[in-house]
Amino acid sequence: MITVITRFAVPTSITTSQMRAGFAQIAPVFRNVPGLVRKHFLLSPDGRTAGGVYLWEHEESARSFMQQRVAPMIRENFQVEPTIEFYHSPLLVENGESQKAPA
Repeated sequence: MITVITRFAVPTSITTSQMRAGFAQIAPVFRNVPGLVRKHFLLSPDGRTAGGVYLWEHEESARSFMQQRVAPMIRENFQVEPTIEFYHSPLLVENGESQKAPA
């Protein structure tokens, strides 16, 4: 499994409520993406930083989607360069049980 964390600065002209509405509007884009297990939208308490945490089955799918879809979408909508970090996730804990992630 691969975890990807994105972060970007939210322009001061955009409010927290606008970001939340934008998340709700864009969420369907992430449904049924091949290899994407889960996506969490992130918004800092002050509303000035946003991003996401993604859990992927395979690194190739993660890199392709982030480079071809997510980064361009952030650049276009917010005129900022996102930070995108890739991590191997060798162990997942859900509902109090440890599970080894598939290789």
